[in-house]
Amino acid sequence: MKKPILVNFVLLFIAVIWGVGFVPQKLGMQYLGPAAFNALRFALGALTLVPVMLLMKSVSRSDFINQPTLVMAFLLGSLLFGGALLQQIGLQYTSIANVSFITGLYVIVVPLIGYFLGYRYGLIVWGGGIIAVAGLYLMTSGGDMGSVKGDLIAMVGAVLWAMHLMLIAEKAAKFNQIVLSFFQFVFCALLSLVVAALYESKILPTEVRGYLWPLVNGIVVVGAAYTLQVIIMDHAEPFSAALILSLEAVFGAIAGYLWLSEQLGLAALVGAAMMLLGCLLAQVPSTTKKRLER
Repeated sequence: MKKPILVNFVLLFIAVIWGVGFVPQKLGMQYLGPAAFNALRFALGALTLVPVMLLMKSVSRSDFINQPTLVMAFLLGSLLFGGALLQQIGLQYTSIANVSFITGLYVIVVPLIGYFLGYRYGLIVWGGGIIAVAGLYLMTSGGDMGSVKGDLIAMVGAVLWAMHLMLIAEKAAKFNQIVLSFFQFVFCALLSLVVAALYESKILPTEVRGYLWPLVNGIVVVGAAYTLQVIIMDHAEPFSAALILSLEAVFGAIAGYLWLSEQLGLAALVGAAMMLLGCLLAQVPSTTKKRLER
């Protein structure tokens, strides 16, 4: 897959799924704790890949006992666990719109990480970062202390999402990507289960409909979208991909408004617009940036 338009379309499709996926993530916590919800949805996401792997001729038994693959999957699964857990906790205190926009800050963090990997950027990138941070302040300053707490938790999670995306972009092409996705989901589910067992009281839903939201999210968001991310990042430029994927913030805000009647105040809307502007400015030099020779 070498066509940029097709690659960008797939990335946009992933962003739509991720944005809309915030709705079942929030609704699911009526029945489950944050870690328990993640344990169930990532376990279901892993299960959706089992028939795919059985049907794929490119997946062999040796892929499942390949130590480098397991090590990389554990690293990815650990970052996925941390980012997803902080995202879920943040949703308990603040709106879908805020969490989705703040999660989108990884588009600023990605160039920062890239700097240490040999990428260099112009002042416009750093200017975009300043605008985005100022927008974040506007989004969070008008809320109560509970909302601010959720915003800050989501902001820490954005750093982990950026690290996860960069690790996929740099290393995933060296492995069988379906197997890598499967094991990262397994490790994420196991880590989430441990935290849920230790710290949460709502480990399993007490009502049948409580399984609906992790089921929908596990199959569509985890099984489909996250696996597509691992596959498509082999064909995408990481910083341009981060820009497109950050549009999950827009789709998340729209989904929160349509399904849960969540609304943003004037200051928050201005802040959200500033965050998007900052993200866009951070990507302007993407065609001229270059990686230093190691």
